[in-house]
Amino acid sequence: MSAVDASAAEWAVRLDRAPLDDEARAELDAWLADDPRHRGALLRAQAAWATLVPDPLPAEEPRAPDRRRWLAGAMRGAALTAVAAVGAFLWWQPGEDDVVATLRGEQRRARLADGSTMLLNTDSRSRVAYTAERRQVTLDRGEAWFEVAKDRARPFVVEVGAVRVEAVGTAFAVRRIAGRAEVAVTEGRVRIWSLADPARFLFLDAGRRASVAEEAGAGAAVVRDGGVADALAWRRGEIVLDGMTLGDAAAEFNRYNDRQLAVEAALAERRIVGWFRTRDVEGFARSAAAMTGARIEQHAEAIRIVQ
Repeated sequence: MSAVDASAAEWAVRLDRAPLDDEARAELDAWLADDPRHRGALLRAQAAWATLVPDPLPAEEPRAPDRRRWLAGAMRGAALTAVAAVGAFLWWQPGEDDVVATLRGEQRRARLADGSTMLLNTDSRSRVAYTAERRQVTLDRGEAWFEVAKDRARPFVVEVGAVRVEAVGTAFAVRRIAGRAEVAVTEGRVRIWSLADPARFLFLDAGRRASVAEEAGAGAAVVRDGGVADALAWRRGEIVLDGMTLGDAAAEFNRYNDRQLAVEAALAERRIVGWFRTRDVEGFARSAAAMTGARIEQHAEAIRIVQ
């Protein structure tokens, strides 16, 4: 194993063990900035870790004392190089009052104390707060998908600014963006409301999506049928574009990649279609340029799409 991969394995274990403090986060940021290979190595290490870590035990069952040591050792072994091109998932089991966050380009899968699962998308931050009466997750930024364990005695509520999304035994995704919550239901039903209009509710069933502005509330929500699978393609490491503007598509890719895309203003409203890997920013730029009759300019930290 190379020195880069060995360091990446160490960071993957540290990230899985507990949230980094400010000093450790600064150390990780410096290591990532030191060599362009480091971020890719870390993502590969996290992918390998995800394949090695079995499903976390229920919260009330203690873990075997040597389990972490065994996994850390395995992480340093041949399994790191055997796992290829797997999504960068990092397992984490937060407590009943904990912060779960991701870096740009990272996804983190968390098994919550009640058996629910949260999959946090790139550059996201959430806070888990469980009590005897309520299961609450606050999405401070970004996007997450939830598979909720049934417990009618304790509602499961996701807070997205002023918007609230409540579910009992269902699966759904929430994204916080520009003063609104984007909700997509994959299974069951959720109830949505806003503190701006707490007496008005929206019930959203599987296969439907809704955009709810924090200030306007559920009464002014925009509801759409279908498109849920495409909206959640990020869970497979993909972006599906179906008539999105070039400017918005570039913003989507910028959520996942350090090398940023910039689009000339005259091209920003052009509509494009296609299916891409979230990390294939160059492939997207070439395809977008071909579809819009544009050209690309390559820079060390950015790609510009220009006329």
